[in-house]
Amino acid sequence: MSDDVQNLPARPTIPAGEPHLPAPGGWNPSSPGMPEEDEINLLDLFIVLLKHKVMIISVVFLAGIAALLISLQMSNVYRSEATIAPTTQEKTGGALSALGSLGGFGAMIASEVGIGATGSLDQFDVVLKSRDLTNTIIREHNLLPIIFDKLWDAKTGDWKVDKPSLLQKASEFLKGIFGLPDEKSSVSKNPTLQDAYKPMQELLGKTPEKKQNVMRLSFESKDPKMAQAILNYYIIGLSEFLRRQTLEDAAAQQVHLNQQLSKTTDPLLKNRLYELIAKQIEKETLAKIQRYYSFNVIDPAFVPEKKFKPKRAQICMISVVVAFFIAIFLAFFLEYLKNMKTREDPERLANLRQSMRLRNK
Repeated sequence: MSDDVQNLPARPTIPAGEPHLPAPGGWNPSSPGMPEEDEINLLDLFIVLLKHKVMIISVVFLAGIAALLISLQMSNVYRSEATIAPTTQEKTGGALSALGSLGGFGAMIASEVGIGATGSLDQFDVVLKSRDLTNTIIREHNLLPIIFDKLWDAKTGDWKVDKPSLLQKASEFLKGIFGLPDEKSSVSKNPTLQDAYKPMQELLGKTPEKKQNVMRLSFESKDPKMAQAILNYYIIGLSEFLRRQTLEDAAAQQVHLNQQLSKTTDPLLKNRLYELIAKQIEKETLAKIQRYYSFNVIDPAFVPEKKFKPKRAQICMISVVVAFFIAIFLAFFLEYLKNMKTREDPERLANLRQSMRLRNK
């Protein structure tokens, strides 16, 4: 028995001054699951917000009042809408198929005639975006004073002229002393058609819906009647543009077909050429008598009764929410600046002040 005791390993001893290790499965006060002093406490965050509650409420209140005043200063904008759908021209099945059976020359004539669809959504979109159509509408209906209403003086019927600034006066004085050539003496530049193209395109809305094969058009204006009128100008202008293009194309086709007719000796081919010339004449006649060429107006433009924008309630709501988050950020930032002197290292504060200077010594 004494021999077995002597053969047992020595029992480890814990040196004095060192902490005792916790027993297996025992409670460890420094376990990762316990909260530490540096962890974020929601109660502390709430206390910070309460300390700066006056500032937060003031910022939100002032932002709401400012948004309300600014939105009330905005002019009401009305939107008129319309819907158009492309039409297709009557197909010439007999003559066209007969031309195809004649071989290369007949197929060439059939492709040049362009019988078939006369309008498409992509074509409408291109024409409505064209500078030529917009300039024609502005020029024919004298829309420059309406587009640039702030620069137009309705009493005098002319554009407003701003008073020359001190810099402009000094420039004219120096030019007079040194005898430099003087450019246009007008102080303010009158808006031109090129200046009006971009604002008109921004006010004109074009939404093609290919599944339903329609295009929805809209125009925005401060005057509801003017919104309807300008949208009708665009619809009529689109029709006249396509009508003019078709008439010019039909005239050119007739000239070409007549030239081919004078060179052809085949009686059957001459017969078909006569039929194609008759179709071009028919196309011209239809283009002249149709009210809207290559499309139908499904839903005409109307005078809007309710404003489209500004949405004042939405503006105020968004401004209040944004101001609230900015005020919260400002509250935590002010609290951080307040506690920086006591919690941060003075050396780090000195480096921060040194870095914020324009010139580092």
